[in-house]
Amino acid sequence: MAMASLSPNSVLATPIQINPQVKTDLQTSVPQVAQDTEKGAKAAQTDTITISSQALKMADDKNVVAKETARRSDEQRVSQLANDKANAEKTATQKYAVTAYATTSASQ
Repeated sequence: MAMASLSPNSVLATPIQINPQVKTDLQTSVPQVAQDTEKGAKAAQTDTITISSQALKMADDKNVVAKETARRSDEQRVSQLANDKANAEKTATQKYAVTAYATTSASQ
């Protein structure tokens, strides 16, 4: 049985190129390796999406509504705090007036 000699071309060649009579699993393994490599590259790719200007406007409109609702809520909170403070001052003034009246009535 004759052995093929080694040369740069034979080292880089596939077994089928060196000996065409050889029928092994290597015939399918080279294309399979290429397919596996492509699968890995495809898996590494990220998905991209395109957002239309209409979708961006709709999202922005929802953000505007949310911001407006938050602003109103803040205004209501500030208004409630102001009302609470005014009521507390009114109550304190009324207590002072009642105390002053009671003092004045007692001294007469």
